[in-house]
Amino acid sequence: MVILQHVPDGIEEIIDYYGDPIKDDNWFENNIVVCRLPFSLRQSWNGVRVDRFHVHKLVEPAMRDALLEIEEYAGILFLRQHHLDQWGGVYNDRNKRGSNTPSAHSWGIAIDYCPELGPFGGPSRMPYFIVKAFTKRGFQNLIRDGMHSQACTSY
Repeated sequence: MVILQHVPDGIEEIIDYYGDPIKDDNWFENNIVVCRLPFSLRQSWNGVRVDRFHVHKLVEPAMRDALLEIEEYAGILFLRQHHLDQWGGVYNDRNKRGSNTPSAHSWGIAIDYCPELGPFGGPSRMPYFIVKAFTKRGFQNLIRDGMHSQACTSY
């Protein structure tokens, strides 16, 4: 099992550990890598299947390992039959909803998995084996945003 080497707490530690995408002109090129998925996921907004995504290089091994565990635990047929093969994204240079603060997605350190099962502000219906695959590797799952797992705390 691949576990996150460090889980920063708060914005200062996030910037110290993952870098500053706002102030560093070469931040994307130096930190973001392409992760090849162990199985294809459907984009939640259009149903198109993807087999890779952009993610921070320090998070990629643990995130990919969590996805591999999800596939191994449930099997690809089960995931597809029960719509557990959706994602809402990883790297996305944007602010948190209703805020001027960058989202954890701006660093490529968060994944939105199966958005319809854990919508922002709504109750989470996320299966425990999915949540556990991320949390046991050090990701934090947000109670108010059940689809969202991030490689930082207090943010």
